[in-house]
Amino acid sequence: MNINFYGGADEVGRSCIEISNGREKLIMDCGVKIGNDEEYPLMKRVPKNIIITHTHLDHAGYLPHIFRRKINRKIFLTQPTRDLMQLMIADYMRVSRNKFDNSKVLNNILSCCRVMNYNELSGTKIKFSLHNSGHILGSASVLVHSNRGNLLYTSDLNTRNSRIVNSAEQGLKAKTLIIESTYGGKDDILPPMKDACNEIVMIINNALKKNGRVLIPSFAVGRAQELILLLDSYMKNGIVEPAPIYIDGMIKKALKIFRHNVIYAKEELQRSILVSDVDPFKSKYVFIPKRRDRKDAIQEGSIIITTSGMLKGGPVKTYLKALANDKKNVLLFVGYQAAGTPGRKVLDGAKIVKLNGSEIKINMSIKNVSLSAHADHNGLMQYINKIKGLEQVFIVHGEEKKRKELAESIEKCDVILPKNGEKYRV
Repeated sequence: MNINFYGGADEVGRSCIEISNGREKLIMDCGVKIGNDEEYPLMKRVPKNIIITHTHLDHAGYLPHIFRRKINRKIFLTQPTRDLMQLMIADYMRVSRNKFDNSKVLNNILSCCRVMNYNELSGTKIKFSLHNSGHILGSASVLVHSNRGNLLYTSDLNTRNSRIVNSAEQGLKAKTLIIESTYGGKDDILPPMKDACNEIVMIINNALKKNGRVLIPSFAVGRAQELILLLDSYMKNGIVEPAPIYIDGMIKKALKIFRHNVIYAKEELQRSILVSDVDPFKSKYVFIPKRRDRKDAIQEGSIIITTSGMLKGGPVKTYLKALANDKKNVLLFVGYQAAGTPGRKVLDGAKIVKLNGSEIKINMSIKNVSLSAHADHNGLMQYINKIKGLEQVFIVHGEEKKRKELAESIEKCDVILPKNGEKYRV
């Protein structure tokens, strides 16, 4: 079996890995890397079979470029990924510098989708199955089945339970592993979820007591829903001072898709919505701001959860301009901030940030509490050690320092740090 790394090997972004056995080829993910200039996978030809592990743009965002015209391809994915992908891809095309015939491209993509369940075997000459990766609703790892030894691609991985989905399925059998390393560094030890939530409670309560506003940049899919569930529960129980929670960007539409796919969520959440008819996604504390000026959302004593999660665009720029100069306000990061993004620069101490050509001076308080949907160093090592029959590990999807430190912790296996454009035989 051959592995071609077309993207995401030595970086976070544009994940794209090709598997071939001489008779057939398939692509696992095809994302984009969004920065000052977009970067795309290095592949020249697109195989007939494409697997999309989840809906985030660094794993699925290249699809509109492939399907500008109607072509005969199959896209394998779970139902939540299919539904959420419509939202993410449509928004990507809307704001992209590239010109797309949006409805035509989206129809081309959806007509090629083939929905799979977890643990279902598919493929013809290359057999594969999808397994819960614990990252977001419907996210999957890919197990490629072979008589000579299975290959397992984790994609984005979370080994901790969240409020929405169970942790990644572990203990699979594979000879070769391709594993992400977003938090693979030796110092990347995430706090227990309970401690992280307690810290968020303290930050929010302190801000609200001063009539400050809490601005939380978030991905539309995953972290935003976690935050809504967390805050709804804590406000009901008196742990967090009741306050209006404004959600903006694509978060509202994503909530509807989460409800429709609740059978992929944890049993507790399923029972709450389907049996008890208690829907925390319809919290009495949650509001949609008026889009014309958003003045209702920036009232004193409010919480704002909005895209984009790394301050790269979207409604967050409007809120940041309005709130950044007031020391009572808090900018609270809860997710990964990629190198070179405005969010990472602010987190690293920058007092001036450029958004769409405008300079914003940052006087508000900056806080960072990880509610990451990625496994930390210990979680990655736990996952690796539970794989049966493992002989070879490829470390991808991480900054170079983190990849190297994860590699140094792995024993009894050959470890490879591939680069984009490289090809391996396994």
